[in-house]
Amino acid sequence: MGYEIPREQPVSGVTVPVVALLPRVHPDHYAVTVVDGHGRMGAAASLQLLGWESGALIFFTVEDRLITAAAVAGSVVPTTAPRRVITARGHLNLPANIRRRAGIVGGDRLLLVADAQIGSLRIYSPKVLALVLQSDLVRRGLRA
Repeated sequence: MGYEIPREQPVSGVTVPVVALLPRVHPDHYAVTVVDGHGRMGAAASLQLLGWESGALIFFTVEDRLITAAAVAGSVVPTTAPRRVITARGHLNLPANIRRRAGIVGGDRLLLVADAQIGSLRIYSPKVLALVLQSDLVRRGLRA
């Protein structure tokens, strides 16, 4: 990240980050959802924020196990990217090949990051979050 986390010295003498002083980051909405064995996940609030309605065609890409979903504009579907339609209940189904590439299995909790400014939904699996957290601990010298 491009900034240092402010810290305060509490009475105990242990330095702790002061999260309230962190600058506001740009994604608009965070949510956690559970994916079922068929790839269905509830994402109504995130999808609504993005302006994606029931019946909208969504395509998926995976890079380094990070899934990015975006709405198909007009009738042009980018390349052969896997795609799905948003259900009337605000569910989105992750295609099986996307789940496999991202290492997602039924029952996993997923972090959804909706970014209305760029019109995307990033989907973080437990494996991706573990890698991010592990690399941060290594960077701070807390893990080898």
